Amino acid sequence: MQVVVISVTPYKEKDGIVNAVSSDETITFLVRGLFSPNSKNAALNTNLVIADIELQEGNFKYPVLKSSNIVSSPMKVTNDYYYLGSLMVITEATKNLLQDEEKVGIYQDLIDVILTLKNTDNPWMPVLIYMAKIFKISGYEFEVNRCVFCGSKKDIKTFSFRDGGFVCGSCLHEDTERDFSKEQMLLVREVFNSARSDAESSHCTKENALFLFNKFIDFISDSYGFTLKTAALLNK
Repeated sequence: MQVVVISVTPYKEKDGIVNAVSSDETITFLVRGLFSPNSKNAALNTNLVIADIELQEGNFKYPVLKSSNIVSSPMKVTNDYYYLGSLMVITEATKNLLQDEEKVGIYQDLIDVILTLKNTDNPWMPVLIYMAKIFKISGYEFEVNRCVFCGSKKDIKTFSFRDGGFVCGSCLHEDTERDFSKEQMLLVREVFNSARSDAESSHCTKENALFLFNKFIDFISDSYGFTLKTAALLNK
């Protein structure tokens, strides 16, 4: 089966317990000698590695790795700061914001964002799109094509996380968030409407991307009750 590694936990002296997600399930398995210097499975000790694995039952509580073949590693020749930071954000968000059954639902998007980030010099759009997909799978739907209150497509004034989407001039109330610029609202629309992580946007400048990214972080704190610690890596 093909899996994406989400986390690795040391077990005993040289073994490792790997948590991964496939298209059908989340799975935890034991890798004998994972931390040995000459381990043939050493590449599995890297988050977001995509691998084909074969498991077998043993005397341990989890199945034991029988064989593995690396399909794609997130490591590349030039691992720049923002690339590595993006990988860590993706890993932490996937691990902590989704239930096990929800992780199965984002499996293909996880594959897409890993491959996209490896082949782009601009991590902002892929990261934002992936986080928006996490929100959707978690049950948070945002209206970004019309006013969330009246359905009007005209005179859209702002985007409000609290209200659940775009708000037009007629439906604004005193507590509505109003700090989104027109460019940032266009970026919001593109991020939430994008089907794939390799989408590009002329509105995704670093300034606009960081603005929206930090809005996402605040939303995660308020709605999930979780502080995304790796977010600080992209705020440099």
